Amino acid sequence: MEKIIFGYYIGTDVHFDLNKKTLVNVNINPRSHQRMQVMLRDTMFRLFVFLIEHANGSIIHNSEILLNVWDKHGLSSSNQRLWQVMQALKFKLNLVGVPDDFIMRVESKGYYVKEHILTVLYSEKMSSQFLEKNHDLRHF
Repeated sequence: MEKIIFGYYIGTDVHFDLNKKTLVNVNINPRSHQRMQVMLRDTMFRLFVFLIEHANGSIIHNSEILLNVWDKHGLSSSNQRLWQVMQALKFKLNLVGVPDDFIMRVESKGYYVKEHILTVLYSEKMSSQFLEKNHDLRHF
């Protein structure tokens, strides 16, 4: 069976659900000013996924981000637009309890992501033959 990524944990409290494009704090204190869940719009979602997938202990350069998050999707890119969407992303991350320094700006170069607090969540993709054999799905 093939493993597929279905999400990430950021620290111990925040789950990033790739299918629903949401960040969920699974251990929130009801008296805090944090939200339990926030949803990411498409560009912000692509930005966050790109940053997480390229978090490897080095700087993720602005030019790589602009190309992969905006240009390849037929959108107009600029450093100002990147800065604006990044600020909005960091605000949403903060709302669910992700530390401010999880994503750090490296002046005039790009961004650095603290990958050591990320945990990848996998699921096993089952083949249709496996499902038919074990659950007799042909009769539904």
